[in-house]
Formats: sequence, C-alpha cells, structure tokens
Amino acid sequence: MNNKKNIPNPKDHSRFTRWVNGMDEKDESLDPLARKSKWIIITAFMFALFAISFIWFPANKVKQHKIETPLAGPVVDATAPAVHSAFEMPVDSFENQLKQYINETVPEKK
Repeated sequence: MNNKKNIPNPKDHSRFTRWVNGMDEKDESLDPLARKSKWIIITAFMFALFAISFIWFPANKVKQHKIETPLAGPVVDATAPAVHSAFEMPVDSFENQLKQYINETVPEKK
C-alpha cells in the first residue's frame, strides 16, 4: 500500500522530490520518541517566531480622513441622464427594466 516504495523510476522525479523523499525516510527511521520530540521542538520554534513577529513588527496605525466624493462636471443638456454619486453602485439591467415598468404603470396624480 505504500506508494513511495512502488515508484517505477526515481529519475522521473525532480531533485527536490527525491530530497524530500530521502528526508522523509530518515525521519521514519528515527526512534518514535526522538521523532516526536523533534517535531515538538520544530513546532514550538515556529510558534515562537510567530509570536515574536507581533512584537518585532507591530501593526501600523491607520490614519482616517474624510473621503470626499469627486465633483461632477456641469450638466450641459437637460435631457441628459442624471449624474449619480461616485459611490453609487451600477444597477443590474433587469433592475432598470423593472423600475421602468413600475414607473410606467403607476398613474400620474394631477
């Protein structure tokens, strides 16, 4: 069932793959207690590096400032479509058709 021992031709693999497989075989040949302690030490070291990174590289302060909307240019033609805010999201074409249908069917009050 072990796929590592059923490799037909090791020359088909890259040098990195052969190196990782060799390191894995060396790790498996270790005493179970030594193997477990080795991985505990490696994990503790990685966690210590992670914890130290918060002290060594503290978070930056975010400076908040007011975001101003860009001013729209002057409207030349009264029949031109209305200018919307720069922060308004474009609407779906189905939504546009629905709004037009609703606006056409609503009777005007005089």
